[in-house]
Amino acid sequence: MYRSITRKWQLAALLLSSALLFACSGDTGPTGPAGGQGTAGPPGQGGPPGPSGSSTVPVDSVEKINVSIVSIDVPDGGGAPTVVMRLTNDLGFGLSGLPASTVGFTLAQLSAGQNGGSSEWQSYITRESNNIPNAQATTESASTAGGTYEDNGDGTYTYTFSQALTAYPAGPTYDETKIHRLGVEIRLPENIPANNAPYDFLPTGGDINPDNHRLIVNNAACNACHDNLEVHGEARFDVEYCVTCHNPYSIDGDTATEPWGGSVDMKVMIHKIHYGINLANGYRVVGFGGRPHDFSNIVFPQDVRNCTTCHRESNTAEVPQAINWRTVQNRAACGTCHDDIDWANGGHPGGYVFTDDTQCALCHDEPQGVPALWVSTVHQIPEAEAAKAFKYEVISVANTAPGEFPTVSIRVLNPEAGTVYDVQDPAGPFQTAGARLRVDVSWTTNELGNLDPNDTLARSATSGAPFAPITIDFKTGATNDGSNVFTKTAAQAIPTGITGSGIAILEGRPEIDFGDGRGLVHLAVVGSGKSFAITDATPQDRRKVVNITKCNDCHKTLALHGDNRVGNTELCSTCHNPNATDVNRRAGDCATALGTVEESIDLKRMVHRIHAGNVGLCGFGNSPHDYNGVVYPGRLNNCEGCHVKDEDGVGTYYPVDPTAVLATTINTGADRSILTDDVAISPNSSVCSSCHTSDLAKNHMIQNGGDFMAGKDENGTLSSSGNETCQLCHGLGATADVGEMHGVGSFRFN
Repeated sequence: MYRSITRKWQLAALLLSSALLFACSGDTGPTGPAGGQGTAGPPGQGGPPGPSGSSTVPVDSVEKINVSIVSIDVPDGGGAPTVVMRLTNDLGFGLSGLPASTVGFTLAQLSAGQNGGSSEWQSYITRESNNIPNAQATTESASTAGGTYEDNGDGTYTYTFSQALTAYPAGPTYDETKIHRLGVEIRLPENIPANNAPYDFLPTGGDINPDNHRLIVNNAACNACHDNLEVHGEARFDVEYCVTCHNPYSIDGDTATEPWGGSVDMKVMIHKIHYGINLANGYRVVGFGGRPHDFSNIVFPQDVRNCTTCHRESNTAEVPQAINWRTVQNRAACGTCHDDIDWANGGHPGGYVFTDDTQCALCHDEPQGVPALWVSTVHQIPEAEAAKAFKYEVISVANTAPGEFPTVSIRVLNPEAGTVYDVQDPAGPFQTAGARLRVDVSWTTNELGNLDPNDTLARSATSGAPFAPITIDFKTGATNDGSNVFTKTAAQAIPTGITGSGIAILEGRPEIDFGDGRGLVHLAVVGSGKSFAITDATPQDRRKVVNITKCNDCHKTLALHGDNRVGNTELCSTCHNPNATDVNRRAGDCATALGTVEESIDLKRMVHRIHAGNVGLCGFGNSPHDYNGVVYPGRLNNCEGCHVKDEDGVGTYYPVDPTAVLATTINTGADRSILTDDVAISPNSSVCSSCHTSDLAKNHMIQNGGDFMAGKDENGTLSSSGNETCQLCHGLGATADVGEMHGVGSFRFN
């Protein structure tokens, strides 16, 4: 934090002095130098115009370094390349003073696939790994490899590689007609992030034919889950840079005797990491400093058959080879996940023996192979495809004043056929024993908590889930209006004393038999709801805090509780509200595994704790769900990984008015049906302490009005000796602005 603030002041001083110079006699700065034309190199791209009164600023004074390649020249016959790069800050000022010792370059050549194999990058620059010579691709240091490095003083730098491309001992056979890729990494002591500027070129010059390229996955696909994927110590950020080292010719010498031969090839490594817990042989590598990395227990947070989560064919401009996942079949690619197949000894289903990769296409090629065995077919998720034939709708909600019994009308559509299901058809998908279809009625939309201030609901003091919504089961007893719109009235009334608006959400799961021997299989169908007025003149929707599409960046289709609750965070909130805990499940196996002390299931606290890896919860059937040790794949401090911005453009992760949001119950007391004996945490402290778990952090919250032993009255209102003042320091624009402190939106290059 202090480094960041210091840089800001340094930059402010530089800009102020520059502005004073401009006011006197500044001229428009010169256009950046044009890229050179080497004997065999492509034309340079030319630098941008310099700022008015052009000058440079010290490279160590900025928050982020923008790297671009001006030119790369390769002499005839594959001599030592010369590269010119430009460094700028976000205002376009050149950055000077970059030490040679902080710069490294990668350089690789792309060769087309042979005999059914994948196309392959191969690095010119290699090093020893565990006493195996030239086993691992690496970078060439600008200070120690023997090349020449020059700071040109205007934000550009020139580097000539240490030797001719034909002289690297384990590099590819130089071919000037093949695509080459240059990459840069910068490691300043201040850990200032710098992009890798992967630069593709033909040594002969001219444009690259996109059909001959290998652009399969882009940064956006990785960063959907990882926010800003960074490895190897804040210096490598770009998937196109990663493959210059992580290619089939690069191994980890420490694991060379493992079944995967120590491969750190990108397709091998990434597939195995994400498939981790499902692998027959696991996956381990030994990294920098002899540090082991065991990915054998990694759980991918969605179905691993969702190949298009990473391979996004719709973006043909950026990733023209994204289609490779289903059109290029070979043992190296498929064997990364299917690691139990002994290809040479008949281990493939059917007992087939493979001597090369040309045989793969006979069955799996699309469209020439067997359609049932196409890669896209065998990776298809039948349940996800079948779920497309279902869409839930809440048509109307009536009789919703305090004391009235809400009447709800629903229908279930088949969007593919343009029909409406008879949900009470005895032979239909909602009448099997495991099927479910119900409406949850919850209140109020300003803060769902299912309050019952006058104790009018028949809640149990000693059993059941505390402050659950009213439910209406539509499997039986609903009235069909003749068009398959079904209507039913709840058995419980909206409690007296409630004001505002509520929400009714249809959830559940149909069941079908695919005829594949599994019997009835339930489907995950997205929940859908409608707000209704209780005392409001018009229904008021619940405030938007997160966006389900952000959840689905990692989870694809967020489905929980046996696929009953799917793709709708408001549906989650009807039960996972600030008044609820898992007390009704703290018995049996769960109590044995996790103890008898109840935990809050308030969505805002629970989700933060799950992703921070510090909670164990008890679920259906008293089953334990231990999330302790879970590692979030993104940046845990990037609040916008889940949160949206409000109508004023302010992130919903800022502190809230503690009088407008319900406190989080952590102990339901002797009587689960009332709130007055609950122990609660004040609202902002409940959220912040989910990740900031130290005693120091807790004491900071208490000193500023947070309360970890608060109470509630019958209306759910916080009863506390403190008054949270979080907004004063952590609000938008304040001295410790949450967004600034968490670095929200920072470190992004793409």
